[in-house]
Amino acid sequence: MKILKIIISFALFTTVVGCRNTIEFPGTNVELGFSSDTIYLDTVFTGLASSTRTLKVFNPSDENITIDRVYLGRGAGSFYRMNVDGVSGKDVENVEVLAKDSTYIFIEISPDAAGSTELVYKDSILFENGGIQQHVDVVTTVWDAIYHFPTNVLTINRPEPLPPLKLAYSVLGENEVWDNTKPHVVYGYAVVDSAHRLTIEPGTQVHFHAGSGLWVYRDGELYVDPNETGSMDDAVVFQGDRLEPSYEWVPGQWGGLLGGVFIQGGAQSKAILNNLIIKNSSTALRVDSAWGTLPNLTVNNTIITHSSRVGLYGGYGNILGTNLAIGPSGVYGFYGLGGNYRFDHSTINNTWSFSSRGGTGIGMVNFFEDAAGNRYTRSLSATFTNTYIGGNLASEVAMGIDNNEVFDVRFENSALKIEPNPEAGHYSLTDTTMFKDCEFNLNWGFSSTPWIPEDQWRFLPDSVSLLFSKAKATAISPLLDLGGTGRSTPATIGALERP
Repeated sequence: MKILKIIISFALFTTVVGCRNTIEFPGTNVELGFSSDTIYLDTVFTGLASSTRTLKVFNPSDENITIDRVYLGRGAGSFYRMNVDGVSGKDVENVEVLAKDSTYIFIEISPDAAGSTELVYKDSILFENGGIQQHVDVVTTVWDAIYHFPTNVLTINRPEPLPPLKLAYSVLGENEVWDNTKPHVVYGYAVVDSAHRLTIEPGTQVHFHAGSGLWVYRDGELYVDPNETGSMDDAVVFQGDRLEPSYEWVPGQWGGLLGGVFIQGGAQSKAILNNLIIKNSSTALRVDSAWGTLPNLTVNNTIITHSSRVGLYGGYGNILGTNLAIGPSGVYGFYGLGGNYRFDHSTINNTWSFSSRGGTGIGMVNFFEDAAGNRYTRSLSATFTNTYIGGNLASEVAMGIDNNEVFDVRFENSALKIEPNPEAGHYSLTDTTMFKDCEFNLNWGFSSTPWIPEDQWRFLPDSVSLLFSKAKATAISPLLDLGGTGRSTPATIGALERP
């Protein structure tokens, strides 16, 4: 009887195998579907693997297919482990999927990843199907940090044939406080919603993934070190999430459609930033239209540097800046398209050297034109006192003026690298209404600071600087410089006192 059971079992097995062999899988060059385009795994701690995640792979075609190859982009050295339709490995071939059916991939990450120097460990599952190549990203948080992953997607439709734009975001809590106990890592845009507030305490490190940023929505509020209890020695730092030393000063690592930090216009929208360093973004700070008379951005004791596009962009904004230092920027250090701006004891030294540069240290215009050539104007008022504006171009000041709109720009007790005789004739350096007690086109020397490597950017006036004792106190002049040193009397032009 037992022998009979064995014979019957064997017969069934051979029948199943025989049937299986009759199924053909001729399909190729089929674009697969996936249950997700990105898989996020748990934070990895020493000695513990992550939980297992599942990726469902769909064959949308009417014929059976064989996926030629499924493999991890980092190859054998990847910390990820996967199982493809019951086969374990980091490189699996000839995966069969029936027509209108699917298969499963299970993936986890080894606890060895906890020894990685990367803040976020990333890889991709790659699929080759004839001439079609596709991928699904896999992301795991390696460090013990606070992660802000997107939970929503905003679709921005555009005129055909342009495809819609997708903006991933998550909404922060009503009154969040970020402290320095753990780094914060942002994927997509972290949104400070209407009537919400985000406070960031001294010493907090905030890392942004590529295309990510911070969005202060209409009537939201952002405060960085609001009580000014910190200093530049324990500054809040906004930077990218690539932690390799070679990436620390590479521009353009973060900042999406809206820029890096976007302050959207609103009756109560505002940001107050103190003791902050913003580095390696695209457009670091973008300030939208101010709907009230008070500044919607007040920035003090802040360094903005290595921006691939613009350090500080004002789109009809209202900005007050003191002890502000803006460094290498791929286009402009500061750009104002209409608006109201006041800067005192600031340094804008655009020594960009990563590529050619079309902009200047500062650019200010009171009009713009749309694609059809229609012109629109926006009144612009700007006052620069005790401020240095220079860089490595022949002129670092650009102004575009429509005489039918307000353009009220003044420089007082400032030092500028500027074209003496502009072709457009927008200004004259002898005009004491626009230029009062200013110096032009001298050889100003600078030394390194404790916060920026000397080979990346220098903005501390050197010991024989001609900026020394040329400033004149104003109602908004800070008593201490960017580094916390008491200002001399008269003080030095710029964000830092001469040593």
